[in-house]
Amino acid sequence: MKIKTLTILTFFIFSIVNQNAKSDYSVAKSKIEAQRKAIKIIYLNASAQERKAILQSTKQVITKNLTASIIPFWYGTKWSFEGYTATPKEGKIACGYFVSTTLSHAGFKLNRYKLAQKEPKKEAELLQMSQDIEVLEKTPIELKKHFISTKKDGLYFVGLDFHVGYLLKENNELFFIHSSYVNLEGVKKETAITSKAFASKKYYIVPITENEKLVKKWILNETVLTN
Repeated sequence: MKIKTLTILTFFIFSIVNQNAKSDYSVAKSKIEAQRKAIKIIYLNASAQERKAILQSTKQVITKNLTASIIPFWYGTKWSFEGYTATPKEGKIACGYFVSTTLSHAGFKLNRYKLAQKEPKKEAELLQMSQDIEVLEKTPIELKKHFISTKKDGLYFVGLDFHVGYLLKENNELFFIHSSYVNLEGVKKETAITSKAFASKKYYIVPITENEKLVKKWILNETVLTN
């Protein structure tokens, strides 16, 4: 497959992300799956050099799918320690199930129940697919400064002492996206340093956007082990 042809095809496939439905969650999930299947075909027929380029582009596709197409449907869904709904704004959802469910609905092949039931550190290790995870012992303000100065823009998994969610770095700001137990608020996006739920002795950090192993699993529809 020539680079020029590859560029045209990938531009067409990756542009699907901007066409995701705004009002129908099932349609949004179906479009993401169709997109994933198309990218897989392109990837399998590409050269080694081309595959590297596809991986880089797919990182942004996955991030956009999660932050702009899947997660926004969940805003306002109420929190419960025992909540495990798979439908936004219907029923309640715990923090672990929010992460595992949104990852699953964004096209990652995983057991959302088993992943959600892991302790934060173990959940981080499973998403990293190794025990080599970043562990930070910082105040929220220190953590933000660390992220802004050392991390690329994108989406990250974060495990706290007794809580999990996503960190999103964009435009020199750090956002915490999670199902908040504070006042039973539920799923919300807020600046990390102002979140009452963000205080923790330790933070277990794993990239989603810049996690090539995870991105490749998504493309090839391979299981992310959650045992």
